[in-house]
Amino acid sequence: MNWFFIDTGFRDPYFNMAFDEALMDFVRERGVPVLRFFNFSPESITIGFHQRVGEWLISLKEKGIPFVRRPTGGRAVIHSGDFTYSITFTRDDPLIGGETVLDSYKKIAEGFKRAFDMLGVQVDIVRGRGQGDDQLCFSAPSWYEFTHKGRKLIGSAQVRRGNVALQQGTLMIKRPGEPFPEVKGMVSLSEALGRGVTLDEVKEAVKKGFSEAFGINFVPLPDIDNIPYEKYRSDEWNFKR
Repeated sequence: MNWFFIDTGFRDPYFNMAFDEALMDFVRERGVPVLRFFNFSPESITIGFHQRVGEWLISLKEKGIPFVRRPTGGRAVIHSGDFTYSITFTRDDPLIGGETVLDSYKKIAEGFKRAFDMLGVQVDIVRGRGQGDDQLCFSAPSWYEFTHKGRKLIGSAQVRRGNVALQQGTLMIKRPGEPFPEVKGMVSLSEALGRGVTLDEVKEAVKKGFSEAFGINFVPLPDIDNIPYEKYRSDEWNFKR
């Protein structure tokens, strides 16, 4: 079975969210899942669809750290020294689809479990929701996310529109420094392994992990049209709550 794949590299936060929204339209038409890798330049923060804009976000924006509202839910994610992915698929996909968000989380987790095994890091799959800072995603784990020695390693969120689902997630390769707030409940991949880890190393493991876990081949994604860039740049979108 084929999936589409694209690595869009380092782009600004508005493009990154706009591209994922365009992927939902693409998958609605084509019916084939898309695995996407991406990173943020400049360093940025994404906030959940329902999240309120706090004073700490305004303060960081004044220091040159932009933020953007995601189409997915959850809490704020710091994008500095991280690996970020999205998977866009139909709810009835035979490999990762499901009636509920948790159904899909559980299936998608198998691809990441295979990747973590390849990287040599010991992880536990969370079956419940933890308590933590109500602003920051990595302060506490949730269903079918991964922890290392009780500390959160990867965070994910999902949105569904009709028969199409978008899951976005982030793995911290190294711990963010100043001017970002400290996230006490997280662990970076480099900390978990006790060594430096490269972005390319993570990308290779995740792509191979999904290929092996689900028996899929990746083919290049065709050109994507109608990317709603201006929507995600607008104050109307980002300050809507």
